[in-house]
Amino acid sequence: MSEIRGAAQQIQGAQAVSRDSQQQQQVRATREQRAEEQVEAAEEREMRTDERRATRSASADREERTTRAQEAQREEAAENQQRTPAGDGQDGPGGVVDTFA
Repeated sequence: MSEIRGAAQQIQGAQAVSRDSQQQQQVRATREQRAEEQVEAAEEREMRTDERRATRSASADREERTTRAQEAQREEAAENQQRTPAGDGQDGPGGVVDTFA
């Protein structure tokens, strides 16, 4: 009888170890899944951050090009005004006419 009891206790012990092992495997699997989800979330955050940076950079580039174009237009307008003054020495409206002849 004691042999049967000993065998039964060994079986119960083995079953308990098996249950503990299964629980440990489940805990490990859960931890691995959480770690993978955290990595995926971090990658998504990084991707969104990169997209925002690219958008800001493109916007800044457009703004800079627009500013340069406006400056060039102002400079050209100023140069055009300097090229056509009212008294350029030619006959005509606003010009000097020689009346001693």
